[in-house]
Amino acid sequence: MLHCRDPKYGFLTYKCSECNTTKAVPLVCKSRICPQCGKRYADKWVDELVDRLFAVPHRHMVFTMPEELRALFEAD
Repeated sequence: MLHCRDPKYGFLTYKCSECNTTKAVPLVCKSRICPQCGKRYADKWVDELVDRLFAVPHRHMVFTMPEELRALFEAD
């Protein structure tokens, strides 16, 4: 992960058979915790989550209750 996308630690070379141009593509670690590779996993997760949500505007809110009332809500 420390050397992700660093061509000094490995790369693949592609060559066009028609124009003979070459392109070097550095190797990646594909780790979820890598700042560069992990973004791909996060983007995929977000896309899947968006597909499951309703197509309506919404907001997320968190409500709390006083400590004195928590026992009442836990009982019923």
